[in-house]
Amino acid sequence: PVTAKLRPRSPRLVPFLLAGSVLGFAVGGLLAVTGDRIPGYSVTSVLGYFGTIGILLGSLLGAIAYVLADRRAS
Repeated sequence: PVTAKLRPRSPRLVPFLLAGSVLGFAVGGLLAVTGDRIPGYSVTSVLGYFGTIGILLGSLLGAIAYVLADRRAS
């Protein structure tokens, strides 16, 4: 009988990016809400800035984690 060589499943990119984005926004939002008040900026605008930066950095870290997981799977 011929046995097929099973390859480990390759991870999917989108869940890594989404998880990184959500965690990055959460960390950015937490820093914005609990940090010192910045004169001239409302809490909402600081949350928007920090949340956006958190999403970008979280997506980057999620992409790096995906590459490492993909290399380990192959």
